[in-house]
Amino acid sequence: MDTGFAGDGTHHSAPGAAALGADGLGGVEPPLTWHISALVRYPLYGLYGVLLLPLPFLARLQGQIGVAWSLGLGVLLGLVLLHGLLSQQVRVDEQGLQVVYPAWVPRWLAAGWSVDWRDLTHIHTRPTGQGGRVHYLVTAAGQGYLLPMRVAGFGRLLTTITHYTGLPTASLKPLAQPWMYAAIGLCVLILLPVDLWLIAASFRG
Repeated sequence: MDTGFAGDGTHHSAPGAAALGADGLGGVEPPLTWHISALVRYPLYGLYGVLLLPLPFLARLQGQIGVAWSLGLGVLLGLVLLHGLLSQQVRVDEQGLQVVYPAWVPRWLAAGWSVDWRDLTHIHTRPTGQGGRVHYLVTAAGQGYLLPMRVAGFGRLLTTITHYTGLPTASLKPLAQPWMYAAIGLCVLILLPVDLWLIAASFRG
């Protein structure tokens, strides 16, 4: 996604790229790849499962076999689409940064993008309605690209961006703190026994 930016909330670049430390990028040569953190993926898979998986079995318990099959297919399709969204990858090489999804993910669901390092001029920060902040990589033409903030190794991604662009990233933080996804995981564990009881009851009935 891209948009135009102007005004406050920007982190401007220093002249040239940041100097490498003694270890460069940690001894790993580009291209580099980041995936969505397991701390994000698994709680979301679990939440999807405990909220929607019981629905076909509830319909079966009520004797609505056709509805149960329809709901089951819908739940499976939704799970496939969720997997596609959570299969996002962030790829970096010496030319720029890419956000990509598997080829089978439809563009109306999630569209990837890419930007060259040489086109980036600053980072624009915006508040969210939930009290957090999101950050955009902004080009000289005013196009903004939402910085992926749920990847494992987010700090390493920021270091890499600074290395190639000179943009200051030390003040940038992930969108959500780990405790939020831990809370989702706890809710999943609380709801799971109820779901298992409902599924078992549908077969007994």
